[in-house]
Amino acid sequence: MFKMIYNIARTELQMLFYSPVAWLILVVFGVQSGMLFADMMKGMVWTQEMGYPLSAVTYRVFADPMYGGVFARMQSFLYFYIPLLTMGLVSRELSSGSIKLLYSSPVTNTQIILGKYLSMMIYNLVLMCILAVYLVFAAITIKSADVPLILSGMLGLYLLVCAYAAIGLFMSSITSYQVVAALGTLAVLAVLNFVGDMWQDIDFVRDITYWLAINGRAQEFINGLICSEDVLYFVIVVALFLFLSIIRLQSRRQKTTWMTTVGKYGSVI
Repeated sequence: MFKMIYNIARTELQMLFYSPVAWLILVVFGVQSGMLFADMMKGMVWTQEMGYPLSAVTYRVFADPMYGGVFARMQSFLYFYIPLLTMGLVSRELSSGSIKLLYSSPVTNTQIILGKYLSMMIYNLVLMCILAVYLVFAAITIKSADVPLILSGMLGLYLLVCAYAAIGLFMSSITSYQVVAALGTLAVLAVLNFVGDMWQDIDFVRDITYWLAINGRAQEFINGLICSEDVLYFVIVVALFLFLSIIRLQSRRQKTTWMTTVGKYGSVI
Protein backbone atom coordinates (compact mmCIF):
# COMPACT_ATOMS: atom_id res chain seq x y z
CA MET A 1 0.00 0.00 0.00
CA PHE A 2 2.70 2.48 1.00
CA LYS A 3 4.75 1.67 -2.07
CA MET A 4 1.74 2.40 -4.29
CA ILE A 5 1.12 5.70 -2.49
CA TYR A 6 4.78 6.63 -2.95
CA ASN A 7 4.70 5.77 -6.66
CA ILE A 8 1.62 7.92 -7.21
CA ALA A 9 3.22 10.80 -5.28
CA ARG A 10 6.44 10.52 -7.30
CA THR A 11 4.54 10.51 -10.59
CA GLU A 12 2.47 13.50 -9.48
CA LEU A 13 5.58 15.44 -8.47
CA GLN A 14 7.18 14.74 -11.85
CA MET A 15 4.11 16.03 -13.66
CA LEU A 16 3.94 19.02 -11.32
CA PHE A 17 7.52 20.10 -12.01
CA TYR A 18 7.14 19.52 -15.75
CA SER A 19 4.70 22.44 -15.72
CA PRO A 20 5.90 26.05 -15.33
CA VAL A 21 3.32 26.75 -12.61
CA ALA A 22 5.21 24.91 -9.87
CA TRP A 23 8.46 26.68 -10.72
CA LEU A 24 6.71 30.05 -11.01
CA ILE A 25 5.20 29.69 -7.55
CA LEU A 26 8.59 28.78 -6.09
CA VAL A 27 10.11 31.88 -7.67
CA VAL A 28 7.28 34.19 -6.60
CA PHE A 29 7.26 32.73 -3.09
CA GLY A 30 11.02 33.13 -2.78
CA VAL A 31 11.04 36.69 -4.13
CA GLN A 32 8.10 37.81 -2.00
CA SER A 33 9.40 36.32 1.24
CA GLY A 34 12.94 37.49 0.43
CA MET A 35 11.78 41.08 -0.06
CA LEU A 36 9.91 40.98 3.25
CA PHE A 37 12.92 39.55 5.06
CA ALA A 38 15.36 42.03 3.49
CA ASP A 39 13.05 44.92 4.36
CA MET A 40 12.81 43.82 8.01
CA MET A 41 16.57 43.32 8.29
CA LYS A 42 17.19 46.72 6.71
CA GLY A 43 14.94 48.28 9.34
CA MET A 44 16.88 46.57 12.12
CA VAL A 45 20.21 47.76 10.69
CA TRP A 46 18.90 51.31 10.32
CA THR A 47 17.66 51.29 13.92
CA GLN A 48 21.05 50.08 15.14
CA GLU A 49 22.95 52.69 13.13
CA MET A 50 20.76 55.44 14.57
CA GLY A 51 21.84 54.37 18.04
CA TYR A 52 18.47 53.06 19.21
CA PRO A 53 18.49 49.92 21.37
CA LEU A 54 17.41 46.67 19.74
CA SER A 55 15.25 44.14 21.55
CA ALA A 56 13.37 40.99 20.53
CA VAL A 57 14.92 41.22 17.07
CA THR A 58 13.98 37.68 16.03
CA TYR A 59 10.35 38.20 17.04
CA ARG A 60 10.12 41.54 15.27
CA VAL A 61 11.70 40.25 12.06
CA PHE A 62 9.70 37.03 11.77
CA ALA A 63 6.60 37.12 13.98
CA ASP A 64 5.42 40.57 15.00
CA PRO A 65 2.29 41.44 12.95
CA MET A 66 2.53 45.10 13.99
CA TYR A 67 5.98 45.49 12.42
CA GLY A 68 5.19 43.30 9.42
CA GLY A 69 7.10 40.18 10.45
CA VAL A 70 7.95 37.86 7.57
CA PHE A 71 5.93 34.86 8.76
CA ALA A 72 3.04 37.00 10.01
CA ARG A 73 2.64 38.58 6.58
CA MET A 74 3.33 35.45 4.54
CA GLN A 75 0.42 33.56 6.11
CA SER A 76 -1.99 36.09 4.57
CA PHE A 77 -0.58 35.44 1.07
CA LEU A 78 -0.31 31.65 1.06
CA TYR A 79 -3.88 30.89 0.01
CA PHE A 80 -3.28 32.62 -3.33
CA TYR A 81 -0.62 30.03 -4.29
CA ILE A 82 -2.32 26.73 -3.46
CA PRO A 83 -5.27 26.81 -5.95
CA LEU A 84 -2.81 27.02 -8.85
CA LEU A 85 -1.01 23.91 -7.57
CA THR A 86 -3.99 21.75 -6.67
CA MET A 87 -6.37 22.61 -9.50
CA GLY A 88 -5.09 19.79 -11.70
CA LEU A 89 -4.45 17.05 -9.13
CA VAL A 90 -7.62 15.11 -9.95
CA SER A 91 -9.44 17.29 -12.49
CA ARG A 92 -6.62 16.74 -14.96
CA GLU A 93 -7.17 12.98 -14.69
CA LEU A 94 -10.93 13.45 -15.14
CA SER A 95 -10.68 15.72 -18.18
CA SER A 96 -8.08 13.60 -19.99
CA GLY A 97 -9.74 10.29 -19.16
CA SER A 98 -6.61 8.89 -17.51
CA ILE A 99 -8.61 8.37 -14.32
CA LYS A 100 -10.06 5.27 -16.01
CA LEU A 101 -6.57 3.79 -16.16
CA LEU A 102 -6.24 4.27 -12.43
CA TYR A 103 -9.65 2.71 -11.88
CA SER A 104 -8.68 -0.34 -13.93
CA SER A 105 -5.40 -0.79 -12.06
CA PRO A 106 -5.10 -2.51 -8.66
CA VAL A 107 -5.09 0.78 -6.78
CA THR A 108 -7.73 1.95 -4.31
CA ASN A 109 -9.36 5.36 -4.05
CA THR A 110 -7.59 5.92 -0.75
CA GLN A 111 -4.20 5.26 -2.33
CA ILE A 112 -4.94 7.67 -5.17
CA ILE A 113 -5.92 10.49 -2.82
CA LEU A 114 -3.13 9.87 -0.31
CA GLY A 115 -0.55 9.62 -3.09
CA LYS A 116 -1.59 12.91 -4.62
CA TYR A 117 -1.74 14.58 -1.22
CA LEU A 118 1.72 13.25 -0.34
CA SER A 119 3.08 14.96 -3.43
CA MET A 120 1.67 18.26 -2.17
CA MET A 121 3.18 17.69 1.27
CA ILE A 122 6.58 17.22 -0.34
CA TYR A 123 6.14 20.33 -2.47
CA ASN A 124 5.18 22.29 0.64
CA LEU A 125 8.42 21.13 2.24
CA VAL A 126 10.27 22.71 -0.67
CA LEU A 127 8.54 25.99 0.14
CA MET A 128 9.65 25.66 3.75
CA CYS A 129 13.22 25.05 2.57
CA ILE A 130 13.16 28.55 1.09
CA LEU A 131 12.21 29.93 4.50
CA ALA A 132 14.97 27.82 6.05
CA VAL A 133 17.49 29.98 4.16
CA TYR A 134 16.32 33.00 6.17
CA LEU A 135 16.58 30.94 9.36
CA VAL A 136 20.26 30.21 8.65
CA PHE A 137 20.94 33.85 7.77
CA ALA A 138 19.17 35.05 10.92
CA ALA A 139 21.04 32.57 13.10
CA ILE A 140 24.33 33.98 11.77
CA THR A 141 23.54 37.71 11.81
CA ILE A 142 21.19 38.14 14.81
CA LYS A 143 22.85 37.97 18.21
CA SER A 144 21.25 35.24 20.37
CA ALA A 145 18.68 34.50 17.66
CA ASP A 146 15.59 32.67 18.88
CA VAL A 147 15.87 29.69 16.54
CA PRO A 148 13.03 27.68 18.20
CA LEU A 149 10.64 30.60 17.50
CA ILE A 150 11.58 30.52 13.81
CA LEU A 151 11.17 26.72 13.65
CA SER A 152 7.78 26.96 15.34
CA GLY A 153 6.68 29.58 12.82
CA MET A 154 7.81 27.40 9.92
CA LEU A 155 5.83 24.47 11.38
CA GLY A 156 2.72 26.64 11.57
CA LEU A 157 3.05 27.80 7.98
CA TYR A 158 3.66 24.23 6.83
CA LEU A 159 0.51 22.97 8.56
CA LEU A 160 -1.40 25.89 7.06
CA VAL A 161 -0.38 25.15 3.46
CA CYS A 162 -1.03 21.43 4.01
CA ALA A 163 -4.58 22.29 5.10
CA TYR A 164 -4.97 24.48 2.02
CA ALA A 165 -3.70 21.61 -0.15
CA ALA A 166 -6.27 19.18 1.28
CA ILE A 167 -9.06 21.64 0.48
CA GLY A 168 -7.70 22.16 -3.03
CA LEU A 169 -7.47 18.41 -3.59
CA PHE A 170 -11.14 17.97 -2.75
CA MET A 171 -12.20 20.83 -5.01
CA SER A 172 -10.16 19.29 -7.82
CA SER A 173 -11.96 15.97 -7.36
CA ILE A 174 -15.45 17.39 -7.88
CA THR A 175 -14.92 18.87 -11.35
CA SER A 176 -13.04 18.08 -14.55
CA TYR A 177 -12.34 21.76 -15.24
CA GLN A 178 -9.10 22.99 -13.69
CA VAL A 179 -10.13 26.65 -13.73
CA VAL A 180 -13.35 25.83 -11.87
CA ALA A 181 -11.35 23.81 -9.34
CA ALA A 182 -8.96 26.73 -8.79
CA LEU A 183 -11.78 29.25 -8.37
CA GLY A 184 -13.68 26.87 -6.07
CA THR A 185 -10.59 26.38 -3.91
CA LEU A 186 -10.00 30.11 -3.74
CA ALA A 187 -13.64 30.67 -2.74
CA VAL A 188 -13.54 28.06 0.05
CA LEU A 189 -10.25 29.40 1.38
CA ALA A 190 -11.62 32.95 1.29
CA VAL A 191 -14.68 31.85 3.29
CA LEU A 192 -12.52 30.08 5.86
CA ASN A 193 -10.30 33.15 6.13
CA PHE A 194 -13.13 35.64 6.66
CA VAL A 195 -15.79 33.59 8.45
CA GLY A 196 -14.28 34.57 11.81
CA ASP A 197 -15.48 38.15 11.26
CA MET A 198 -19.11 37.21 10.52
CA TRP A 199 -22.08 37.34 12.93
CA GLN A 200 -19.91 38.28 15.89
CA ASP A 201 -22.86 39.80 17.76
CA ILE A 202 -24.37 36.35 18.43
CA ASP A 203 -22.52 34.44 21.16
CA PHE A 204 -23.25 30.91 19.92
CA VAL A 205 -22.49 31.71 16.28
CA ARG A 206 -19.39 33.66 17.28
CA ASP A 207 -17.95 30.60 19.00
CA ILE A 208 -18.61 28.42 15.93
CA THR A 209 -17.25 30.90 13.37
CA TYR A 210 -14.17 31.56 15.50
CA TRP A 211 -13.32 27.86 15.54
CA LEU A 212 -14.06 27.43 11.83
CA ALA A 213 -11.90 30.39 10.82
CA ILE A 214 -8.53 29.39 9.44
CA ASN A 215 -7.23 32.96 9.40
CA GLY A 216 -4.68 33.45 12.17
CA ARG A 217 -4.53 29.74 13.07
CA ALA A 218 -0.80 29.75 12.43
CA GLN A 219 -0.18 32.91 14.46
CA GLU A 220 0.36 31.05 17.73
CA PHE A 221 3.01 28.92 16.00
CA ILE A 222 4.56 32.09 14.58
CA ASN A 223 4.63 33.56 18.09
CA GLY A 224 6.60 30.52 19.24
CA LEU A 225 3.76 28.58 20.88
CA ILE A 226 2.72 25.13 19.65
CA CYS A 227 -0.91 24.99 20.77
CA SER A 228 -2.65 21.61 20.79
CA GLU A 229 -5.96 23.19 19.75
CA ASP A 230 -4.43 24.62 16.58
CA VAL A 231 -2.62 21.36 15.79
CA LEU A 232 -5.93 19.51 16.22
CA TYR A 233 -7.67 22.03 13.97
CA PHE A 234 -5.23 21.46 11.11
CA VAL A 235 -5.36 17.67 11.53
CA ILE A 236 -9.18 17.71 11.45
CA VAL A 237 -9.34 19.97 8.38
CA VAL A 238 -6.86 17.80 6.46
CA ALA A 239 -8.58 14.55 7.45
CA LEU A 240 -12.03 15.95 6.64
CA PHE A 241 -11.22 17.03 3.10
CA LEU A 242 -9.18 13.90 2.36
CA PHE A 243 -12.14 11.74 3.40
CA LEU A 244 -14.47 13.87 1.28
CA SER A 245 -12.12 13.43 -1.70
CA ILE A 246 -12.09 9.65 -1.23
CA ILE A 247 -15.89 9.57 -1.08
CA ARG A 248 -16.05 11.66 -4.25
CA LEU A 249 -13.85 9.19 -6.13
CA GLN A 250 -15.89 6.27 -4.81
CA SER A 251 -19.10 7.85 -6.08
CA ARG A 252 -17.55 8.22 -9.53
CA ARG A 253 -16.05 4.75 -9.56
CA GLN A 254 -18.99 2.78 -8.20
CA LYS A 255 -21.86 4.95 -9.55
CA THR A 256 -23.72 5.12 -6.24
CA THR A 257 -26.95 7.07 -5.81
CA TRP A 258 -26.80 10.68 -4.82
CA MET A 259 -28.59 9.97 -1.53
CA THR A 260 -25.90 7.46 -0.55
CA THR A 261 -23.16 9.91 -1.44
CA VAL A 262 -24.80 12.75 0.49
CA GLY A 263 -25.22 10.43 3.46
CA LYS A 264 -21.52 9.60 3.39
CA TYR A 265 -20.61 13.29 3.17
CA GLY A 266 -22.90 14.06 6.08
CA SER A 267 -21.48 11.29 8.26
CA VAL A 268 -17.90 12.46 7.67
CA ILE A 269 -18.77 16.11 8.36
